[in-house]
Amino acid sequence: MARTGVWFCALLAWTVLGGCSQGDPQAMREELARYELLTLPQLASAQEAMPRGDRVRTDAWDANPTWLAMTERMAQFEAGRAETGGTAPTTRPASGPATRAGVEGLRTADGYIPWRFRRGAAYPGDFWTSLGRYGKEFPQTLWDDTRATATNPFSLVCLGAAGAAGIAIHTSGADKQVASHYTRNGHQLNTFWDSVGDAGGNPASHFAVAGAIFLGSLARQDTDNYEKSSTLLHALALNGLTTVALKLCTNTTSPNGDTYGWPSGHTSSSFTFATVVYEEYGPWVGIPAFAFATYVGYERIDARNHDFSDVISGALIGIAIGHAVTQNHKPRVFGMDVVPYVDPERGAVGVGLAREW
Repeated sequence: MARTGVWFCALLAWTVLGGCSQGDPQAMREELARYELLTLPQLASAQEAMPRGDRVRTDAWDANPTWLAMTERMAQFEAGRAETGGTAPTTRPASGPATRAGVEGLRTADGYIPWRFRRGAAYPGDFWTSLGRYGKEFPQTLWDDTRATATNPFSLVCLGAAGAAGIAIHTSGADKQVASHYTRNGHQLNTFWDSVGDAGGNPASHFAVAGAIFLGSLARQDTDNYEKSSTLLHALALNGLTTVALKLCTNTTSPNGDTYGWPSGHTSSSFTFATVVYEEYGPWVGIPAFAFATYVGYERIDARNHDFSDVISGALIGIAIGHAVTQNHKPRVFGMDVVPYVDPERGAVGVGLAREW
C-alpha cells in the first residue's frame, strides 16, 4: 500500500501543476434586460485564459448576452437613461443590431458560438449537428474541467483525504478486520440485492442515465437539462479516467483476487453521480442518490469485490470530482455568482455579484 501512496501523491502533484499552469419575476427580467449591452467581444480575449466557470456565457438560442459584465454594462445603461430623460425600455427586443452585436462578434459564419461563451446546444433545433459539435468540443471541455478540479480547494482536500484514508485504513489493519468478519460470517446480501448494487453502481449505468437525459434535452431544446446532463457526463468521464489512472498506477489486489483494486470504480462513479445530481437538482433527488451510492459501496465490500479502503477512497474521489465539475459549469462572472438585487427604499432592481470564502 505504500506504493499506492507514492503513486497517488505523484499523480496529485502533477494534476495540481497542470491546473495551475493555466420581487416579480417578469419585472426582474425586464430590469435585467436593461443591463444587457455590448461588451462580450471586448471581453472575449481576456476570458480565453479564464477557467470555464469564470467566463461570461450566453444562451445561444436566444442570441443575446445573459450574464453581465459589471461596470461597463451599467455605465452604458446609465448613459442611455440620461439620453432618454431617465427612462429606459422595459422589455428586451427580440432581435436587432443593438442587442445582438455582443454575440455576433463571437458567432461564426454557420451560426456557431464557442462553448466557452454558450449555454445550451451549439445549433438549437438541429439535433445531429449539435450532437456532432458536442463530441468535437468534448476533449477541450474535459480538459477545462480537469484544470478546474486541480484548482478547487474543496476537491483538492477530498483527493488528498482519499489517498491518506486509503493508506491509513490499510496500514491500520482495518481491511484485514473486515475481511476476517466476512470469513467468519459470510455475505450479508443475497444474490438479488448484490446484483442491484453491482448493476446500479456500474459506471456504464451512470453514463446511460446521463446520456438519456442529455439526448432527450437536446431533442426538446431544453437548455437547463442540457447543461445539467452535460455536467454529469463530464464529471463521470473525468472520474472514470482518474479512477483508471489510479488503478493502473497502484495495481493493488482486490479480495476476490482481481488486480487493479484501488480505488473502487463502482463507488467513485456512484458518488460522482450523486454529487452532481445533488448540486444540480437539489436534496430531494440528491439525498436518495447519495443513499444509493453508500449502498453500492457497502455491496462492493459485502461481495468481497473491494476492501474497505478501496471504497472509502473511491467515495472521496467521486465527491471531489463531482463537486469541482459542477462548480465549473455554473454560470459566473469573473468567478462570482450572479444574484438578484432589490433595494426597496430606492425602488431599484438589478443584479449583484457574490462570492463565498
